[in-house]
Amino acid sequence: MGHLKHKKLKTITAELSQKINFLTIKRDSKMNQKLSFTRLFLISPILMSLFCLNSNLWSDSHASTGSPQEQIRIPEISTPKIENMIDVGGRKLHCCLYGKGSPTVVLVSGLEAPQAYWNSVIPDLAAKTTVVTYDRAGIGKSEIDDLPTHGEQSAKDLHVLLDKLGVPRPYILVGHSYGGSVVRLFAFMYPDNMGGLILEDTQHEDVLIELRKILKGKDLEAFDQLVADMFSTPENPETEADYRDITRAQLRKSKPLPRIPFVVLTSADRAKAMGPMFSDEALKKMAESDFALNKKLAALIPGGRQIIVEGTGHNIHVDKPEALIAPVVEMIKEVREKKEN
Repeated sequence: MGHLKHKKLKTITAELSQKINFLTIKRDSKMNQKLSFTRLFLISPILMSLFCLNSNLWSDSHASTGSPQEQIRIPEISTPKIENMIDVGGRKLHCCLYGKGSPTVVLVSGLEAPQAYWNSVIPDLAAKTTVVTYDRAGIGKSEIDDLPTHGEQSAKDLHVLLDKLGVPRPYILVGHSYGGSVVRLFAFMYPDNMGGLILEDTQHEDVLIELRKILKGKDLEAFDQLVADMFSTPENPETEADYRDITRAQLRKSKPLPRIPFVVLTSADRAKAMGPMFSDEALKKMAESDFALNKKLAALIPGGRQIIVEGTGHNIHVDKPEALIAPVVEMIKEVREKKEN
């Protein structure tokens, strides 16, 4: 199994399996998609930034039965859509097109996450304007081929996909978690296409470095064990998880973002689920460092806003759809007013 060939990653996975229940996608008798979000996806994104393990791990063999509080149902939606497999140059990506009008809202999923995660917000957004969802290379029906899957290549793929779809410009890009890295690189590489940018519970590229600086003793040992493979790239990288360190380096060298409407959504409970792994003192320091880095993200564009969202896990748009819908609708209005003036 190519994605899991690194021995140390397997060892870490085995040790964590007693503490972390993995994601599984199931279907009930009505064929509704049922996502058993356990600690891996309800866990704070600080820890998510440390793992973001390959989708191969999210299988029935590791599934938790989960408590009712841990069950999150991704709804089946009846919103009309056009499905496509778009050749972006060397591979085809699966995408769905909803709604009509300008600007186009592009929803970019987290690490190796399928586009179905956006079902909770698609109907409301598609009622307002054009909406595009898609799966990056190697996810869902999308092909992976021999091209790299790092952030810059993912941004290039998305640019070609949107161009071939012929959807209205400008684009409002919404990136969840790792998807925030992809949309930042897209905005840097194609500033003239951009109308607005929203980062949903995204990690700063220096989060691992900064967290390591503040930890000591057993907390540092636990941290180093978790992230040992995440500061480097495998000899033969394949998945976007393999390319994470390269993507972080690409973000560090990227130039300033265009001056466009910009919002950073941050879950208020980013460190609560890590108690068994770290001391209370470490959790407090990690939370403070993480929030500081999120403020730094919001400052990437003058006028950028950080919105702290209470009562959600890492998947803000699933736990509380209106928390994402509201700023997107506000941004749509802002872009349209600017275009009219």
